[in-house]
Formats: sequence, structure tokens, C-alpha cells
Amino acid sequence: MIKIMLVRHGVTEWNNKGRFQGQSNIHLAPDGVHQARLLTAHFPFDIVDAIYCSDLNRAKTTAEVIASRFNLDIIPLVEFREMNFGEWEGRSFESLAQENPIDFKKFFVQPDMLLIKNGETFAEVQNRAMTALRKIINDYESKSRDCHIVIVTHGAVIRVILAEILSMPLRKIWTLKQYNTAINIIRVDDGDYSVELINSTYHLHI
Repeated sequence: MIKIMLVRHGVTEWNNKGRFQGQSNIHLAPDGVHQARLLTAHFPFDIVDAIYCSDLNRAKTTAEVIASRFNLDIIPLVEFREMNFGEWEGRSFESLAQENPIDFKKFFVQPDMLLIKNGETFAEVQNRAMTALRKIINDYESKSRDCHIVIVTHGAVIRVILAEILSMPLRKIWTLKQYNTAINIIRVDDGDYSVELINSTYHLHI
């Protein structure tokens, strides 16, 4: 049995300001570091075998805070980077809604049909993230004991992974809420996936 915890990174100033971050290398806000510390103090796994993360600063810093509890090194992977939003990166939701209302609406209503100039599609993000996830699972399936893996990544990445596991169309990914430092737990038994937890932020309210 393998349990995988998907964790969204802590909050950033761009999160607070409603700006598309994508692959821009934004740091955590002070509140984001605090969120990561609260998660670490109330972590649901007592034992962790490995901690993977996106190679972007906001995910790496969140992962490093968690790793300090378990005396582990983090393993950054580019495959777990946030979606590349191309020309939308750094732009505010408000300005894009005014300037390009058709595509901005499509982002939320038909995300599977959205094509952002110089950016990625949600299907492309799903393909790279699931390829990396399956490789990690394959690396641990041969172990003779239960394994616990943590992956610290981004909202869009977590949503497309959960959509794949739940056989959910990409058009419906916004029905899956993902708050900053939310945890999601996936169980894998002999190649069969089950979802045990989605978007839990209990650690922020203890």
C-alpha cells in the first residue's frame, strides 16, 4: 500500500492579489510560511518516506518546512510545476476579465477548451503530472512495507491529478476546491487508486 499526500503550497502575495502565477517563481508570503508550519505541526503522517515538490520557490519552501520535521531532503521535479499560463502570467484576474472576457470565462466554464498564447493546456499539465506520479508509484510498489509519499505542488496540478484518478472530465476541475496548504490523500493498492481526503485545511483551524 502506498499513501500519497498532495499538498498545495502556502499563500503568496500574488494569491492575495488575485494574479495568475503559473510558472513565475514567486516566494511565499509570511502568512504562507506560517501555514506551512501549522501543517507541519499537525501533519497526518507520522512517517514519511520521501517528499517531492515542484521546483518553484513557493512549493519548495513549503516542502522544506515539512521536510524539517522528518529530517528528509526534498526532491524537486519540473513535472510538478504549476500550469504555464503564458501571456496571462502576472496579470490580475480583474484586468483579464475586462480585457478578454470570452477566454476568461472559458477558463472557468470550459477549461478543457482553453488555449492561452505561449501557455499550456490543462490536458498537457495532466499528462506531465500523471507521468511523474506513476513513476513515483512504480518506484515504491516493490517495497515490502507500506509507504507514505508527500508531493507539494500547485492548485491546477492537484486538480488535474484528482480528475484523472476520479475519472472526472477536465471541464469539471473547478468543482475541486484547493486552498493554500490543503492536503489531499490518495491510496494506491496494487495499482488501484482510491481518494481518502480532498482539500483539508484542518491544520489551519486548530
